[in-house]
Amino acid sequence: MKSIFLILIMTSSAWARDVRLRLDETPGYALRHNPQLAAARLRIDEARGRLLGAGRLANPELDLEFSQNVRMPERAVGVGFMQRFPLTARLRLEKAVSRAQLAAAEAEVRDAERKLTAEVRTAAVKWLAVRAQRELRQQQLTNSREQTEFITKRVASGEAGAVDASLTELETQQLSVELLQLETSRAALLGELRPLLGVAASDGVEIAGSLAAPGAVPGRGATGENRGDLAAARHTAEAARQSAGLARAQKWQDIGAGLTASGERTEDAPDGFAHDTFLGFRLSVPLPFWNKNEGRILETTAAAARAEKEIDALSLSIPAEAEAARAEMAALTKLVAEMESGLLPKAMQVEEQLRTSYGTGQTPLTEVLRARSRRLELSQRRVDALRDYHLARVRYDAAIGRTFSTGGTAGK
Repeated sequence: MKSIFLILIMTSSAWARDVRLRLDETPGYALRHNPQLAAARLRIDEARGRLLGAGRLANPELDLEFSQNVRMPERAVGVGFMQRFPLTARLRLEKAVSRAQLAAAEAEVRDAERKLTAEVRTAAVKWLAVRAQRELRQQQLTNSREQTEFITKRVASGEAGAVDASLTELETQQLSVELLQLETSRAALLGELRPLLGVAASDGVEIAGSLAAPGAVPGRGATGENRGDLAAARHTAEAARQSAGLARAQKWQDIGAGLTASGERTEDAPDGFAHDTFLGFRLSVPLPFWNKNEGRILETTAAAARAEKEIDALSLSIPAEAEAARAEMAALTKLVAEMESGLLPKAMQVEEQLRTSYGTGQTPLTEVLRARSRRLELSQRRVDALRDYHLARVRYDAAIGRTFSTGGTAGK
């Protein structure tokens, strides 16, 4: 029984796989494997199918008629062929509406790709930031444990008080708790990344690398003309305009034109039965007396006006989003540079000086711990600032509609 259990464990572990990606590889992997995006892409096929069936004539009608005199051997047989034709440009307008809807569906899928790219990059940046914070805590925990061992020896030799040992032990426990909290954040981010990447719950996910230093800040004036939602809004507006024209054209229903042929067998006394054949032309013209399609015309006209307003709103909000993200990137770039060039080196220098002074008995341990806490806090703020810079970069790229390659590899 134990061997069977081990085999099951080994089999299940063989099925599971680890997906290891760099930050720049996560968008491409998500675009290839995300199931919701795969479902959204099928909307293009739906729209293509509607375009294929749009703008076609109605099928012709074939009428057959037979009548029999119930008291005499007289009968009649008739055949009719009817084809309906539009009086207006309805077929062309139907085709134009479907063509615009297909373009809107393609743009909507591009917008879904843009949003998915932003979501997965955001989660990956947060993942790397949490890992950097964990590494900081781990380094600090290692230093704290070494400090605890050192102070314990000094307490044993009478060179330090028991309070110093208690302070370092408290700091060690606090860092251990913070590591557990970061592990909780890591688990939550893993729960976000798996569905975005299309990874099963049994598979592991690892984002390799680290957050890069801030790069060049982009210039002003981004318009976001490549964004899928803006293109979709424009195509939707075009479809709405064509739909308004179609509604006006549908005021007149199709006319019907056809041919008829009939044969009759009648008794013509006293000459006997006679056979007559008739050929004719048939025309059917519906008149717009009671239904002039006013409701549909009003609806489509309002929809076209609304679509134009949505374009105007997007045209205003997109540059504002891009500029807000760009300004945040610029401010965070200065903040990270200031911390790396000034604050952090100074904090490390002060901590080292106080540690040396404590070794000679000139400075109490509380000052050393306070300096170490300040340095750790500055290091944490640097990671947070770097994380916020990359998140602002993600928002900027999403605002301008920047596309990413679908490349990327997964490692076992």
